[in-house]
Amino acid sequence: MMSRNKTLLAGAALLAATALLAGCAGSDGGDSAGSTDGASGETTKIVVATNPSAQTAPLYLGIKDGIFAKHGLEVELVPQTDVAAIISGVASGQYNFGFATVVHVINANVNDIPIRAVATVEGQQKAEEEPEEGNALVAGPDSGITSAGDLGGKTVGVIGLSSLNTLAMWDMAAKEGVDTTSINLVQLPFGQMPAALAAGDIDAAVVQAPFIADAEANGATIIGKPNVETFPNMAVGLYTTSQSYIDSNPDIVKAFAAAMIESQQHATENIDDAKATLVTNLGLTEEAANAAKWNTGSNPYVNTEGFTTAQELLTKYAGQTKQLDVDTLVWPGALEGAN
Repeated sequence: MMSRNKTLLAGAALLAATALLAGCAGSDGGDSAGSTDGASGETTKIVVATNPSAQTAPLYLGIKDGIFAKHGLEVELVPQTDVAAIISGVASGQYNFGFATVVHVINANVNDIPIRAVATVEGQQKAEEEPEEGNALVAGPDSGITSAGDLGGKTVGVIGLSSLNTLAMWDMAAKEGVDTTSINLVQLPFGQMPAALAAGDIDAAVVQAPFIADAEANGATIIGKPNVETFPNMAVGLYTTSQSYIDSNPDIVKAFAAAMIESQQHATENIDDAKATLVTNLGLTEEAANAAKWNTGSNPYVNTEGFTTAQELLTKYAGQTKQLDVDTLVWPGALEGAN
């Protein structure tokens, strides 16, 4: 278990490591060039670091069905569960693009690491009564938890000690009168959360699909949708790159963003094919892949509202004092109506 102070110190240590690696920012991973020409059959190789989960399905399908090749890009994927390492790799040029949430982007820029959002992973969170969103707050069997208001004094499994999921869970609990400093956090990979819940090692967890189905099969109960409830109609799962890469490779950035938008639309129109890519890329069973969810049919563009909300939550729950102009955190071409 970790106290709030230990949580913040852990986050600071990760950012310090990121800052050290960022010293060599500006180099380009892969075989990058300043332009792409898919029509000619020539492609530019890019290296993309992903955080493997169901929400990556549109990217997998877009690569498989030639959308990125059509935009002149050959994609090398690097699976990486440590998002701080992805940020470090993007900043240093090890990766051309990498997964991050709005919280990671804010924290990087607070530490003077110029990371920019250039595309969404699965579109904006849909503010619907029953959203197709692969993120859930689940209570373990026999935990006695029926809502976020019961989390006081409980142990909650989270992917990151001050992650987007954690902030959203804290906000849900605070709105129901819980002193969030009383919630004990345990950092776990999503794949380990169902077993930890079943064993009673943790009382609740914020789980990502496809592991929500595993948790439910073990007796856990969904009691909320943290990201949807806290960030409705906001883009929070992102692909990012460095400002230096944008400056040096504007056509590649534009091609990548366009390919991501097309891939999300393609995945919505071909959901079964998109789910099948989770078997190939994540090693899921067909049954688990069929149960997986992500934001199908969502607005695929980046917006700044998620950054504004995340910054407010970081100030409220993590004591962050430096305030950023959120408009500077997004590559302008990623916004709807920019092109």
